[in-house]
Amino acid sequence: MELALIKSDEINPQIPTEWNYNKSVQKVQVLVVRWKSISVEILRELYIARQMLSKQGIRNDLSPNGDKLGWTHYLSEVGLPHETARRWLKQYDYVENTILPKEIEGDGLIQTEHTCPNCSYEW
Repeated sequence: MELALIKSDEINPQIPTEWNYNKSVQKVQVLVVRWKSISVEILRELYIARQMLSKQGIRNDLSPNGDKLGWTHYLSEVGLPHETARRWLKQYDYVENTILPKEIEGDGLIQTEHTCPNCSYEW
């Protein structure tokens, strides 16, 4: 067995010798906007698929060859683990078509607008 030495520049991409901060920020801003847009599109399609596949009854009308398809089969077909899809969809607001912000940790109290006059319960 012959051993070959691998040079580090063959593994790692070359970092350019010149770099412009402002150009990089502009480039990444555009990419982030595209990424967020694509993320919302993916989440919307996943949400619709889950809703359609969770309807009552056997969903064999969704497959041209009569195979019974479901949410687990769908996720397998698109290459997403079930837990990943669940976590992503938990952060998606279908009505607003947006990704919900992560909860901000605090003292555990949520600001409320209403208080029960009898028992001071807030909602």
